[in-house]
Amino acid sequence: MLTSEEASVRWIRVMAVGAVACVVGCAGCGSQGPAPASTGSVSTGAASTGPLAAPWPEREILPENNTTLSSTQVLDLAASVLYALVPTPQESESTWLDLEAIDLRTGKLRRGGTFAANGLALASGFLWVYGPSGAHGHPVLDEVDPRTLGTIRSVSMPGVSGEDAAVAVATGPAGSVWAATGGTLLRVSVSTGAVLARAVVPAGLSLTSLALDPGGMNLYAGAERLKSLGGVVLKYSAVTGALLIQADGGPLTGAISGVWVSAVPGGVWVALRTGMMGEGGLLSARSLAVVSGFPAINPATRGIGTVYGWTMSASPAYAGGALWVATDGGLVACVNPATGRVRAEEALPAQQDPVFSVLAADGTTRQVDAVVGTSTGFTGVVAISPPRTCWR
Repeated sequence: MLTSEEASVRWIRVMAVGAVACVVGCAGCGSQGPAPASTGSVSTGAASTGPLAAPWPEREILPENNTTLSSTQVLDLAASVLYALVPTPQESESTWLDLEAIDLRTGKLRRGGTFAANGLALASGFLWVYGPSGAHGHPVLDEVDPRTLGTIRSVSMPGVSGEDAAVAVATGPAGSVWAATGGTLLRVSVSTGAVLARAVVPAGLSLTSLALDPGGMNLYAGAERLKSLGGVVLKYSAVTGALLIQADGGPLTGAISGVWVSAVPGGVWVALRTGMMGEGGLLSARSLAVVSGFPAINPATRGIGTVYGWTMSASPAYAGGALWVATDGGLVACVNPATGRVRAEEALPAQQDPVFSVLAADGTTRQVDAVVGTSTGFTGVVAISPPRTCWR
């Protein structure tokens, strides 16, 4: 139980996401391809319910320095471990990165290997380090044992190099992971490293994000156009990699750097940048039609400072029966994953200038752990206790 003092600690809030965190923002790219699926009609949705009267209780778990805070990090709540790729002591730039694991209960630090790649994900029971780490910047996917931090194997990602290296990794069905690199998707066996399935995105697209639906049947991919503005959402069979639906109309046409997807039961939450501003909303799994959100086309959700409209960036993730969304404006909310409506939310005082990076939720303990930093307060990992209305 938290004491009253712990419950009134500063409001340091969340903004990124789940086992695999993605922050909105990337380089622009473009698409030619099949005719898009219709975005469908827009529901009236529901605007934000307004900040709670009292702050959500939180407690500090682990302090971090600025170098670690700005590093790629992944939280594993089941093991109570924070994994991070941090610059090596010998390097002034993040050319080479050391893999570290920190026990959130004791603060004990373990060190693993050194990597040129800078992507980190936790999927299908293993850590995955990815990026342009091969010869001439060729993308490589390294499978790492999270207990020993030893590298099990490296899988070459064919077809691209340099800036088009692997950009996303997501859990796949039956002991596999999906990895995205440029315009290619690979499903890789975690036990052998063999490629089980392969897919190529429609011409003119570059992948920006991946997410497996909670049922394990559908893989969602976010992509950006290579030669014009606009984002694309693609739905694939998570087993075979067959393309099922493509959507790039409606609110997706305003994206300047692709889209970021977070799968929920029955749909996919999409976040996109339109410049200095951004939008979010829920698409139907069946048709990729708009269910709620996206202020540009839905008057009921217009206005900056909500989970649907924000400045700079936002991060969504599904965990514990809720969709968690946090924004650069200091708002954090739990959202009904079926309707896109806010169940509860809290606004962070603007003067704290929050910086957020990673979020993970545990429906059993009803706790959200976040890596956060503010200009006036604690920097590191905090445990947040959202209200009971968030957990369904």
